[in-house]
Amino acid sequence: MPKFITSIRLQGANEKDYAVLSREMKKNSFNPVPETRKNAAGGSDSTFVFNTNSNKSLVDTTTLVSLAAATTGKKYSFTLFKEKSKLES
Repeated sequence: MPKFITSIRLQGANEKDYAVLSREMKKNSFNPVPETRKNAAGGSDSTFVFNTNSNKSLVDTTTLVSLAAATTGKKYSFTLFKEKSKLES
């Protein structure tokens, strides 16, 4: 079963927007990864990271992430990684 990790950033978002994003991601079997990053100014970065183990393809997983981020009504960007299994190495 592939493991996917995604990092999502919402533009001009507040805590309520990220709560909506988190709820939508959990509906699609994504789990939040506790992570706090520091930006160049020393403040915290508004990037949320989620992971999932699913039988979905990379394209299907990308679609789910995009739809979940779109529910916030904010502009967004994300990266998605598929973790290689030991059998794929």
